[in-house]
Amino acid sequence: MAQVQTESCRIFHHMHRIEFRQIVRDAEIAYAISPVVRRHHLTAEETEKFLLELRIPRAANVARITHRLVVNCPQKASSELAAQS
Repeated sequence: MAQVQTESCRIFHHMHRIEFRQIVRDAEIAYAISPVVRRHHLTAEETEKFLLELRIPRAANVARITHRLVVNCPQKASSELAAQS
């Protein structure tokens, strides 16, 4: 019984490591493309469309992360600058 639980835990942890690596990779792609998305004022839907055309895995997730970076980061940066003034 304990051996079955141990094997189950190993599989569970392995799956979580795979998912974590995918999330990190998505965030790295999103960070890399965010200047282009910002410059061209692309929506999340437009970004996803282009990522799908480029056959980027998990394009919808990458597009959502990119959109959050583009939309939230400039607002946060400007509010921090205003607070310093």
